[in-house]
Amino acid sequence: MDAIIGRYKVCMEETGLVLKHPTGLSFQFLPDEALELGNFINLYRKSLAEMQCNTQPQHKEINTEAVHDHNSRWRGKES
Repeated sequence: MDAIIGRYKVCMEETGLVLKHPTGLSFQFLPDEALELGNFINLYRKSLAEMQCNTQPQHKEINTEAVHDHNSRWRGKES
C-alpha cells in the first residue's frame, strides 16, 4: 500500500520503508531504522505541531463587520 506525504510517495517493501521524491531521490529504511524514525517523530511531535501552527495558522481572522448577523431579528425579544 502506498501513501503520499507532502511531496513524498511512501511505501512498504519487503526490505522496509521507502520514501520517494518526484525528483528521483529516495530513502530506504530497514525495519529497525523506520521504527527509530517513528520514535524520533513521536519525541518531537509537540514541537512539530507548534511549528505547523506558527507557520500555517488554522484559523484566519474574521472581519466581523462584513458578517451578516442572521440572528439579529431575535435579539431584544423576550420569550
